[in-house]
Amino acid sequence: MTRRYTVLIAEDDQRMADLLAEIAQAQGFTPLVAMDGTSASIILERGEADALLTDLRLPSPDGLALLRLARHLLPDMPTVLITGHATLQVAVDAFRGGLFDLITKPFDTLELEALMDRLRRLLEHRTRTETLSAQVSLLEREAFEPVTLSPASRKVRTLIEQVAPLDVPVLLDGETGTGKSVSARLIHRISPRRDSPFFNLSCAAIAPGLAESELFGHEPGAFTGATGRKRGLLELADGGTLLLDEVNSAGRKVQARLLQFIQERTLLRVGGTRPVPVDVRLIFASNQPLEPLVQKGAFRQDLYFRINVFPVPLPPLRERREDIVPLAEKMLLRFARELERPACRFTSSALESLTDYAWPGNIRELENLVQRAVILAPGEQVDLAHLPLELRPSPGSAPSTAPAFPADATLAQVERIWIEQVLEHCGGNKAETARRLGIDVTTLYRKLKE
Repeated sequence: MTRRYTVLIAEDDQRMADLLAEIAQAQGFTPLVAMDGTSASIILERGEADALLTDLRLPSPDGLALLRLARHLLPDMPTVLITGHATLQVAVDAFRGGLFDLITKPFDTLELEALMDRLRRLLEHRTRTETLSAQVSLLEREAFEPVTLSPASRKVRTLIEQVAPLDVPVLLDGETGTGKSVSARLIHRISPRRDSPFFNLSCAAIAPGLAESELFGHEPGAFTGATGRKRGLLELADGGTLLLDEVNSAGRKVQARLLQFIQERTLLRVGGTRPVPVDVRLIFASNQPLEPLVQKGAFRQDLYFRINVFPVPLPPLRERREDIVPLAEKMLLRFARELERPACRFTSSALESLTDYAWPGNIRELENLVQRAVILAPGEQVDLAHLPLELRPSPGSAPSTAPAFPADATLAQVERIWIEQVLEHCGGNKAETARRLGIDVTTLYRKLKE
C-alpha cells in the first residue's frame, strides 16, 4: 500500500486553508491545518508533519519563523512558502534556508497540483532510500533483486519467470554491462535448482588453451602440469546452473565440445576415456548478436540452434530510464556501507543528470561512477560536483542556477526571466520547459501569454 504523507498547512485565511487542504488531499497527502503560527509550531515540534506549506503573514510566529523552526527540527523536511507579499530579499533568504519552492498569490490550482506532485515524489524517493538503507546491510552484493520499473525491464522479468521453471537452455543477449550475470542468477534463484550450485565462466576472460580444462576438467598427465585429476565447472555445477558468459568468444574446439555435451548430457575430461554423466542447466550470454557470427562462420550454426531455444534480449540502460534512479540508489547505499563512507543520497540535480545521460557502458558504467562518487562525496549528499565531467551540464548549456536579476526586480519579473531562460535552454519546447519548471503546460502557456 502506498504511504500517505502528512502535510502541515499554516494559513490564517479559512477559505485559502480549505483550498490548500483539498488540493493536498487530492494529490495523496493527509492535510493538517493550523490557523496561526503557534499551533503550527506545536505540530512541527510533535513531529506530526512530513512537509510544510506556510503563508508568509501569520499570527506570530510568521511563516519565515516556521521555516526556520522546521529547518532546525527536521533539516530534510521540504517546505513551501505561499504568499502574495514577498519581496525579492525574502525569497532569496527563504531559498537559502532550504525552501523547496515558493508560490505567489493568486496562484493557478494546476500550478499547485504540480508542486504537490513533485513534493510527494520527493518524499517517496527519500522513503525508498531509507528503506533500502535498512535492507542493504542484510543483503550480499549478488543477492540484489534486479530493478524492473521500466516497461523494457518488466518484459525481461516476465520472460525470466516464464522460463526459469523449465529445464531448457537460455540465451541472454545484450550489450556489455546490461546485467546478464544478474539475470542468470535470478533464473537460477527462482528455478527448481535454487538450492544447488551456480557457477559463472567468462569465455572471453580465459585463455583458449585453458577453456577446455576449466569446463570439462582433466585427468592426470593430460597435458604438462596436469599432475592430478580436476573436475571442470560442468561437473562442479552438477544439479545446478552454469552461466557461460560471452559465449560468442568461445573457440571452435570448445564450441564443438559444448555441442556434444548438450546432445549427450555427458562429458569427457581432457585426457579421459570414461563418459561422466552431468545434470546441469546451461545459460548462455552474448554481448553481440550470434546470428551474424554464424553467417560469417565464426560461430557454429548447429550450436547456435541448440542454445537459442529461449532467447532473452536485455535492453541497454538508455532504454530503461525508469530504472536508473533506483539502481543508482541501491549502488550508493551498498558502496557507502562497503567503503564506510557517509554518502546516502543524491541531490535532485545529480539524479536528473544521471537520468539524462546516455550510459554507453550500461549498468557497469553506472556502478563504477557511483562507487567513485561515494569516495569523492565528503558528506551525506552526492552532488553534480562528484560526478564525471561528461555528466555535468556544460557552461552555457543550461540556465544558470543563480541568474543575475536586477536589484529592484519584482517577483513577477524574476519569474519571467527564469521562464525565458529555461524556455531558451529547451529550444522552445514548451512541454519540456513546463516539466523542468514543475508546472502544467497550460499554466506555462498562460504565463507566456501574460
